[in-house]
Amino acid sequence: MRLFGTAGIRGRLWEKVTPEMALRLGMAIGTYRSGRAVVGRDGRTSSIMLRNALIAGLLASGMEVLDAGLIPTPALAWATREHGDAGVMVTASHNPPTDNGIKVFNGDGTEFYVEQEGELEELYFSGNFRKAEWNEIKSLKPLDVVEDYIGTVLEFVDHETKLKVLYDGANGAGSVLAPYLLREMGARVISVNAHPDGHFPGRKPEPRYENIAYLGRLARELGVDLVIAQDGDADRIAVFDERGNYVLEDSLIALFAKRYVEEAGGGTVVVSIDTGSRIDEVVEKAGGRVVRIPLGQPHDGIRNHGAIFAAEPWKLVHPAFGPWIDSFVTMGLLIKMIDERGPLSRIIEEEIPRYYLTKKNVECPDELKEKVVERAGKELAEKLEGEIREVLTISGYRFNLTDRSWVLVRPSGTEPKVRVVVEAPDERRRDELFSMSYGTVRKALEEVKKG
Repeated sequence: MRLFGTAGIRGRLWEKVTPEMALRLGMAIGTYRSGRAVVGRDGRTSSIMLRNALIAGLLASGMEVLDAGLIPTPALAWATREHGDAGVMVTASHNPPTDNGIKVFNGDGTEFYVEQEGELEELYFSGNFRKAEWNEIKSLKPLDVVEDYIGTVLEFVDHETKLKVLYDGANGAGSVLAPYLLREMGARVISVNAHPDGHFPGRKPEPRYENIAYLGRLARELGVDLVIAQDGDADRIAVFDERGNYVLEDSLIALFAKRYVEEAGGGTVVVSIDTGSRIDEVVEKAGGRVVRIPLGQPHDGIRNHGAIFAAEPWKLVHPAFGPWIDSFVTMGLLIKMIDERGPLSRIIEEEIPRYYLTKKNVECPDELKEKVVERAGKELAEKLEGEIREVLTISGYRFNLTDRSWVLVRPSGTEPKVRVVVEAPDERRRDELFSMSYGTVRKALEEVKKG
């Protein structure tokens, strides 16, 4: 698609993302949907500007607009289900401050499905918009959702705690909500980077380990039970345990997948193509099954497979609460899990198997990515012949091997890169597979360049 990417529309301000684009998209949404739209924004310096243009487009096409102001994306999704026929969030999520973007939601809180994004994009470029007459233009009203959303999360989690929690909001939208949710649960909260600032002065907004490694040291110095870090719009969550150790994304997913399958006595878990075998192992042992889906499509996976839980790295969906990515429900349930079962480090050591993963990108021009992945995939299939248990081609090539190792080669959906990911039950096997796979992709790139 020309406009929508892995998760909504996202790009650099004044290049892909402009007020003109926001206005036009608002008119497209108001033509595609009717009724009431709930609009939210993150704290980026350009978000108010884009929000205003978006609202103008929605009003111009005849929609009533409820302006929820600066709120996290999960709260916007919840507010859409409670109050709207559609929802729109102005955010670039974990991207750098130079970027911005827009996510669109259905009236039940799900992000637009892939086919809906395609239809909306077609309408956007056609320009065939509904134009409200002067006496058909609806109202713009403020909507305060934070307190009600916190109350709903508290009711769902149904737990009080005395844990000491260190919270890092990345100077993002989560800062207006997370410390207060944690306090209402009874936690003793220490906050850093917890005032919204579109320059993200505290750290980069993406909560990957290299951006938040300092939190491990802080955890040990402050003697906390848990560390929670979010991204710019607070849909993503990263965690450190009470020892100051970073909890791998797949381990966090496996913990929740195991919980939901055990509670349901089975069921389907959908996870993104880049997740690891520890999830499969705990889900299968609990009597469930794992289905892998493309990145950015957990809501599609829930609909298509009737999943009881969905996730990709840093992003967890709890369908029993709502069909959207929700880090606030995740942090509440994680605290409940720790209080019921002991320190997080011990839970992971006792319940989650260990695997060894390596990932690295190969720089590759956008126009060559598909050809490089195709060539590398075919060569890897030959090299791994006899070891392959399953091949997934929903996003590049993923080879699931008989010893639970796996190799993934896929084109990046947002950058001029090919991503290479390898995981294995031991380090030696991982290193062997990675050396072969990475070398194969590099070789494929050179061959494609030569023609």
